[in-house]
Amino acid sequence: MILSKSIVGGALATLCMDVGGALGRATGLIAGTPKPILGKWFTYLLQGRLIHADIVASPEVPLRMPVVTAIHYGIGIVLAGCFTALCSWQPPDREEQFPLAASFGVFTVLLAWFLMFPAMGWGIAGTRGPAQLLLTRSTLVYHAFYGLGLGLWTAVLAPLLMRSSRGTRRRSRARSAR
Repeated sequence: MILSKSIVGGALATLCMDVGGALGRATGLIAGTPKPILGKWFTYLLQGRLIHADIVASPEVPLRMPVVTAIHYGIGIVLAGCFTALCSWQPPDREEQFPLAASFGVFTVLLAWFLMFPAMGWGIAGTRGPAQLLLTRSTLVYHAFYGLGLGLWTAVLAPLLMRSSRGTRRRSRARSAR
């Protein structure tokens, strides 16, 4: 059950991140790291190279955008799994679920700020990255949308699906008992 919740919740939260990011880019609020640059870093990562002086200046590598997308969604699913596992130790009250999930989603920006951007050669929070990418603001907005998606899944959609599946099982057992 934890695995299926993590997969669906992580995929939904990542989709929310992507849609929210697209809206933010369309309004000019954010820019974000272009997918080819992220893809370049992911590709190097798969080849065992984490650190770059500047990812933009690193030699080009052949990109497979479906692989990049799978990694992006895989990370979202793993992070949702971490959240689900944390909540299984001490389940939050119903009214705490949304703010807790949303906060966790925002908190994941620390991975970009303190791992990804420094490894790309852009410093903490992307402060040495290309200014036009608005990295600090962009990643905060992206991860806020991830948190929104995780919160919607945790507090609204997953409980609805659970109630629906319990009702279906009850009706099925009642029919078979007749």
